[in-house]
Amino acid sequence: MTIKQLTNDITQSLQPLYDPREAAAVASWYVCARMRMERYELALRGNEPVDETLMPAIRRDMERLAEGCPLQYVLGETEFYGLSFKVSPAVLIPRPETEELVQRVVQQYEGQKVRIWDVGTGSGCIAISLAKMLPDVEVFATDISEDALAVARENAECNGVGVTFARHDMADVEHLPFGETRFDVIVSNPPYIPASDRATLHKNVTDYEPETALFVPDDDKLWCYRALARLAQRTLAPGGRLYVETYHDFHEELAEMLQSFGFLAVQSFRDINGQPRMISAARL
Repeated sequence: MTIKQLTNDITQSLQPLYDPREAAAVASWYVCARMRMERYELALRGNEPVDETLMPAIRRDMERLAEGCPLQYVLGETEFYGLSFKVSPAVLIPRPETEELVQRVVQQYEGQKVRIWDVGTGSGCIAISLAKMLPDVEVFATDISEDALAVARENAECNGVGVTFARHDMADVEHLPFGETRFDVIVSNPPYIPASDRATLHKNVTDYEPETALFVPDDDKLWCYRALARLAQRTLAPGGRLYVETYHDFHEELAEMLQSFGFLAVQSFRDINGQPRMISAARL
């Protein structure tokens, strides 16, 4: 079997789940990752035979992909902000929109010596990217899941950065993970998708990614942001800023809530698709 034939076979096997264009994109990404090729090499090397010793593992991967398992979990890794991250079903797969949240913080604090806390770190993609791009900062990160923290710690080591990790429930304002440490920045991509929107998502999200990292109750959609606001009130230094990723349906409601908590200079940002996606606010 040639590389081109393998790519076509995977594309065909995925079309019950994805439209033809997306199926072809997943197949190309998979083949390049498994063959250790750059994307441009796919066309150039299409007539080369696939190493037969790889085929048993590839067939197993094809079965998982056809069942709906996300490509990133099949490969065990993904790219975020130009860095490589290990991922597993214990952590949310990093999204391109979250790269824009990281970029906001990088642009604001480049060259400064600040202390940053990433709340709900998951794979560690935000904390580790900030530590990599802002070598003068101190980065701390927390998650409620020990399994997620194990992935994040491994990613920090693989990317050669120092991040201080701790287990913590963001709703717990009384028992702070880093004592009386004060931060210049708190950043978070918390769960924010209303449970009622679950039906609109692809099964490769709902059946495989951790529910606790995705969904919030319909009757209390802002609970994570209230928790983050309380943490920020307790731990941000005066003038420090909170940066969060948000859901477009309650973007304005969240901005009003932060103002009700006494935050100033509330700023909203749209993502590359023009959707309201991020909010930043300053502590008094």
